Amino acid sequence: MKGRGWLIALSIVVGIVLSCAILPLGGFALLLAAGGSSSGPINAASWQEEIVMGSGVNRVAIIEVNGVIGLDTDVFSAQLGQDDLLSQIRQAAEDPLVKAVVLRVDSPGGGVVASSEIHAALKKLRDAGKNLVVSMGSTAASGGYYISTPAERIYANADTFTGSLGVILSLTNLEGTYEKIGLRTLVYKSGELKDIGSAAREPTAEENAVLQELVDEAYQRFVDVIEEGRSLPREQVLEIADGRIYTGQQALDLQLIDELGGLEDAIDGAKELAGLERALVVRYFSASSLRSLLLSSLEMRLQPADPLGLRGLTEPQAPRLEYMMTP
Repeated sequence: MKGRGWLIALSIVVGIVLSCAILPLGGFALLLAAGGSSSGPINAASWQEEIVMGSGVNRVAIIEVNGVIGLDTDVFSAQLGQDDLLSQIRQAAEDPLVKAVVLRVDSPGGGVVASSEIHAALKKLRDAGKNLVVSMGSTAASGGYYISTPAERIYANADTFTGSLGVILSLTNLEGTYEKIGLRTLVYKSGELKDIGSAAREPTAEENAVLQELVDEAYQRFVDVIEEGRSLPREQVLEIADGRIYTGQQALDLQLIDELGGLEDAIDGAKELAGLERALVVRYFSASSLRSLLLSSLEMRLQPADPLGLRGLTEPQAPRLEYMMTP
């Protein structure tokens, strides 16, 4: 009996190990059978509506921007990915029942390109005849403010962190670390600036000038959207857009926002702008498909182990412009 007990226990352990090894492969087979690929989660063709409050036929849609703008996410994340966010904005713009949108922003900013894409989508939403109001959460800084500028009205809490109006490009110099661990990078390049931003050496004066020019150009675009969206003189924008953080109260004094208030105040403001006495306030959501869940699970499993963190040191990091609140 004792020997049989050990045999049963061993069978259970072997079964668990085989399940862990085979299930991901089975999931991958299911994806292939469904015509799937490993390129990432599929966006919902149409978002479903969750009723928040109110009643009636006309709608006010709440769209939430949380966390770093443009950050890669998966179906297990509570944060919307860039494509999903753009998809929600597009659905609100095309839905004749949606009369206004409240953009709830709780973000320190993010990538310049991602912020620009959201800004452009929100301008198209305005062009489609939808009223747009922004409700700032605890933080709506840098890129979080950039995407807020198309709004007709911006609300923030008195203690909201906003501002940080500017651009940043950060590079890491690992030259000393490479020397300590005996790692060398050999580069053969077609031009002097081909490996600009290399972490293996100090940047040259010419490289510094090129990168600074990129930052300055993106900064001017940031100033443009504030000047246009807030109808402020350019000289005034240049004076306040020095990268510092403002509270909601300070932003109100500087005309960067319109009113102090929370999400419900912003909803009331959106209804007022749209001329609605009553409206159904909704959020968009999508039930994750089995295919998306399997893809995300497989992608996490297929990530190679890196216990010493060497991949982060050896993989080249391309320079990236950011509208980001950064310490």
